[in-house]
Amino acid sequence: MKIRAAAVEDAPALGRVMVTSWLSAHRGQMPDAAWQKRVAEWTPEVSARAWARLLHECADDREMRVVLLVADDEDGNLVALALGRAAEDDPSGLAAQLDALYVLPDRQGHGVGRWLLREAAGELASLGFARLLVGVLTANLPARAFYEAMGGREIAQRSADEEGYLLPETVYAWDDIAALGGPSAPA
Repeated sequence: MKIRAAAVEDAPALGRVMVTSWLSAHRGQMPDAAWQKRVAEWTPEVSARAWARLLHECADDREMRVVLLVADDEDGNLVALALGRAAEDDPSGLAAQLDALYVLPDRQGHGVGRWLLREAAGELASLGFARLLVGVLTANLPARAFYEAMGGREIAQRSADEEGYLLPETVYAWDDIAALGGPSAPA
């Protein structure tokens, strides 16, 4: 397994990993109508275009404080991703938020997510962030257990809009992002 910075040419694989993982993770965690709309409209190709835009923006603006890492398996196939950036509601500029951490379903449970989270935290700390936040659907018990096992502390409840439905979300924080960061390759 290898973790590296994402490149523009990864956009199709990012779209595949994101859509496959998101749909697998969130089935049953929202009203069926919202989930079915995602299935119908949010294809790997649609997601790939969004990833390509983000990667081009990052390449054009070196001052963007964005970390987008991917994990490749031993055959060079992209199997996971992590996206972190400046927290939206932090005027101090010291908090980062983890917008995405997705691992293909058949690769989960092998330490890839743990490794990606630590690497992303280390990269974000190197960009000057001191704290890390992540919001997760409250119904997503496996993700909540993962973040708690990684030392995340529940700090808030809020709502996330998914296709017009307000879904409960739990926010976790790591007050010392540097303590979370660092290499820890999967076993």
